[in-house]
Amino acid sequence: MTDKAISRRFFGAAAAGLAALGITGAAAKSPAPKAIPTGKPFILTTWDFGPGANAVGWPMLANGASAIDAVEAAINHVELLGDYWVGAGGVPNEIGETTLDAMIMWGPTHDLGAVGCLKRVKKAISVARKVMEETQHSLIVGDDATRFAARMGFTETSLTSVVSQQAWDKWAAKGEKTDAFDPEPIRKGDQLVGHDTVGSIALDAAGNLCVGCSTNGREFKIPGRVGDSPIAGAGAYVDQAVGGAVATGNGDVMMRFLPTYHAVELMRGGMTPQAAAEAAIKRIEDAGYSIGGGIAVIRRDGVHGGAKTGWEDTPFSYSVQTAAGNVKTPVS
Repeated sequence: MTDKAISRRFFGAAAAGLAALGITGAAAKSPAPKAIPTGKPFILTTWDFGPGANAVGWPMLANGASAIDAVEAAINHVELLGDYWVGAGGVPNEIGETTLDAMIMWGPTHDLGAVGCLKRVKKAISVARKVMEETQHSLIVGDDATRFAARMGFTETSLTSVVSQQAWDKWAAKGEKTDAFDPEPIRKGDQLVGHDTVGSIALDAAGNLCVGCSTNGREFKIPGRVGDSPIAGAGAYVDQAVGGAVATGNGDVMMRFLPTYHAVELMRGGMTPQAAAEAAIKRIEDAGYSIGGGIAVIRRDGVHGGAKTGWEDTPFSYSVQTAAGNVKTPVS
């Protein structure tokens, strides 16, 4: 068979397949997406952390700093707050130890740095940045992530606080197994209490996008567990030509659907940020999962949106800071 005959057979079969799906003519072709204009600098941060974190990152952007510096500083602010769900002093695992997951991604190059199950180092997002900038790797985990951090000059210290120790003591006294051994949360109405991630997205004056997220993960998790936060496309994702997204919630389920990648790609195809956020969350719901989870999405022109599943009594929100001020947006 000649090359031309092979070509005709291949493309003929492809056309027939599209026709069977009702896709013919111009609709069978993939139109080039419209270019998304670059907006003015902004920083978005999730949850009630938003206003405080943005107050750290925004002045940096206003003074011409890089989006990556602003994202790192904003998330460092949250990591050091002593909140139970992010950073030092946070939720313990099954044996009473706090471990951290974090990721940072640079829009212009898609370069990524992440750490999973990081131990004894407070600024997880900063270690993730070192992975991105100092190595060709994307993800380093566990004790080896701690060794890498020490190699980069970070100080090791206990991540346990009085609050996290008391929480573990109370739980351990019950003699219960971690709920990680429970059945999958499909149509059960069983949602994990609390939230576990801070996410931030920034656009700087040079038009560069960056996204990052940090967490201490799921309460009483099995040692060694890594959630969605350091996984590109799950906990966070950015594309320089489109925008970015950050996720929060039950990472063990969220990572199965890559919701942040999904949302960014939907925006690339022309969907609004709000519609993209809703579609990414709906895909998880349509699969039957009953979890608490949320996503915040922002296009490079500054238009943003968010969606959540579960958390009927949990006020998930995100905040966006621009030159006009900070606006906190509740997600319904």
